[in-house]
Amino acid sequence: MLLKLITLLLFFSSSLFAQVNPVARFSGMGNTGTALRGAAALSSNPAGITTLEKPQAGLYYQEHLLNTDISTQGGLFALPTRYGVFGMHLSSYGITGTYGDLKLGATYARPFGRCFSTSLTLNYHQLRIDKYGGSEAYSVDIGIQYLITTYWLIGAHWANLGRTAYDRTVNAIIPTHLRVGTSYNVHTNLLVTADFEQIWNTKGVDARSGLEYRPITWLSFRGGLSIRDLKRFCGFGVFYNNLLLDMATVIHPRLGLSPQMFLAYAF
Repeated sequence: MLLKLITLLLFFSSSLFAQVNPVARFSGMGNTGTALRGAAALSSNPAGITTLEKPQAGLYYQEHLLNTDISTQGGLFALPTRYGVFGMHLSSYGITGTYGDLKLGATYARPFGRCFSTSLTLNYHQLRIDKYGGSEAYSVDIGIQYLITTYWLIGAHWANLGRTAYDRTVNAIIPTHLRVGTSYNVHTNLLVTADFEQIWNTKGVDARSGLEYRPITWLSFRGGLSIRDLKRFCGFGVFYNNLLLDMATVIHPRLGLSPQMFLAYAF
């Protein structure tokens, strides 16, 4: 039974890359975050944290497919300084006491002028499987964003630049992907996004799109679609003073629902 469970977890982490989903706002917009900004960008393209003016911290949780006990939980923190913006992102994927895939990332992001920003992230990975041991590894990510006009932003993110991996005693991989994306403010209240992603060792390119509609200043509604597996995404966000709450759900046509939430505070 334990072996079957571990096989299922490895399938999700290696083939579906469930543990690398961004936090709820970006996930609700079709898993498109390459050309979006804010502290949540630490989970997608950290070049997007350079516009922050206040320190922000957040916690998130995602249940992968209801009633499977597979989950992702984590936290992030961004600190803007006159030298750039520093960030930390910790995530843990798996089942408590059985299987754990932990990732800790330290980011430095810096703007160059008003339009261009870059990020460099150093990651520590730790994989633990009950009764089977584990492995550790390190990886490097880079990200860029460029503001073409006031309403149009483009970005790119390359994860695991050196294609590092766990040792061969563990049948698991560290995803290597190249993502490019764009976001455009069609209207003051409407933002549309698109991402294209190539993951090494998989066939084809995944194309995703999303939108965010803000009818009033403190409320947003979101939706999105992914070509791969025809996954659908939906969610909403509520803003109150310096507090932010985001909720989202990933809808897989065969496997079901994966709900998630994100709670953040700006100091």
